Amino acid sequence: MGLDFFDSELCLAENTPIRLRSAKGVRVICTAGRLWLTVEGEAGDILLAPGDSHLIRGRGLALLEAIGSGRARFARPVSRPARLSAGRLAALWRASRDFVRIPNRVALPLRA
Repeated sequence: MGLDFFDSELCLAENTPIRLRSAKGVRVICTAGRLWLTVEGEAGDILLAPGDSHLIRGRGLALLEAIGSGRARFARPVSRPARLSAGRLAALWRASRDFVRIPNRVALPLRA
């Protein structure tokens, strides 16, 4: 069963790690206590104090655990707009000219 922890706060007990799968792009925010975060593919472990956060960059498993007791929030990954190469952008521009014709001069009525 998948749970959505966004928009809520998670209370963590000592020696009870939680597994975060497919968490790339998720920001872990410590709201109370101290948290210990280990992310597969990232060098070293991360210790978070209240107010600290960490953006998970690795694609593998992440383990989050409290040292003592702690609380965490999770921020949703930010979706990035698709990047266009200069060549693709130029091709789209050329294609758009076939659909939209902009006159060279626009005459506006004069107001008295």
